[in-house]
Formats: sequence, structure tokens, C-alpha cells
Amino acid sequence: MKEKIVIDITLSSDNRLSKAMQIAVKRAGVLSVNSDKEKGHLVVIGIGVDFFKLMKCIKKKFNFARIVSVEEVKPEKKPDPKPQPVCYPNPCVQHYPVCRPVYDSPTPNCATM
Repeated sequence: MKEKIVIDITLSSDNRLSKAMQIAVKRAGVLSVNSDKEKGHLVVIGIGVDFFKLMKCIKKKFNFARIVSVEEVKPEKKPDPKPQPVCYPNPCVQHYPVCRPVYDSPTPNCATM
């Protein structure tokens, strides 16, 4: 089960952000780490991540850090492709041979002309 952990830390510079991301990446089970600079959040996504140990490591480096939320990440549902219609030959349809007209050769005894 994937978890999304949002941590609030003060990200005053890019150097602090990179240090916080390095700490988070080293933890077992972390799949991705992102930052939300507008809110000052660090977003960690992983499977079986121990958020208590993660927070302990981050608090050693940064004096202030708090967990905003821990939630389960639900997998995105892909739309089912529309099934293609299957065309079977109809056994009830009878196929007749194509009829072509037969022209008789003109006979010399014909008086109608």
C-alpha cells in the first residue's frame, strides 16, 4: 500500500531543500520525494515507510518539522478500452451465383428486323 506523507519544514533555500530530500531518499521504502515550495511542504511517497523514523532524522537536521498528513495513495483507474464488435458470418444468408444473360447467336432464318 502506497502512502503519501506530507511534512511541513521551513524551506528557506534550495540547499535546505536538497538536504531534506537527501534524508528522505535514504529511508527504506521511499519511492519518490517532491517539494511544494509555495506551502513549504516536503511530499514523500513510498511503500511501508516508517514516518516516525523519517521525522526523527529530519528533526535532527532541521529543528522544526511536523507531519501535515499521512494518507493512502489510491491507484489511478485506467479507462477500460471499448470492446471491438466481433463480426461473424451469418449462416442464414444464402449466396446465389451471379446470373449473366446468355445471348443467342443470330440465326439467318430470322425475319424480324
